[in-house]
Amino acid sequence: MQLREIMTENICCASPTDSLAELASEMKRHNVGIMPVCDGDRLVGVITDRDIALQCVSAGSNPKDCKASDFMSSQLVFGTPDMDITHAAQLMGHEQVHRLPVVDHGRLVGMVSIGDVALHCEDDKIVAGLLREISMPVRSQKMELAAA
Repeated sequence: MQLREIMTENICCASPTDSLAELASEMKRHNVGIMPVCDGDRLVGVITDRDIALQCVSAGSNPKDCKASDFMSSQLVFGTPDMDITHAAQLMGHEQVHRLPVVDHGRLVGMVSIGDVALHCEDDKIVAGLLREISMPVRSQKMELAAA
């Protein structure tokens, strides 16, 4: 099964200049925890509700004064419409991401979540492996613990 068969299409996107307060309102309105950041239809980053809470709010910054471009992740992990669900699950697990933007020639065309993979992947071992990898401590934390 390919990602084009399971992805959510017509994704709401943010602009790099949108305030984090606007983004949080849009996330609430659409009941999502991630917002792709696009320049036109080109994916340039992603920002999560966790990014807003931990990087902006907890640092004492005002979300009304902060822009998406200041807090978005621009080192993107993404799939393509023709990517096999098994490959996507392995990529999501390795990169420890719960949601995978689907990009076609730089253009955002959809989003796949861990839930989409769980619902549509016929191999329970692949789903279990994905959940196990995503649930592992963050790789940078593991490195810090090993160095201590």
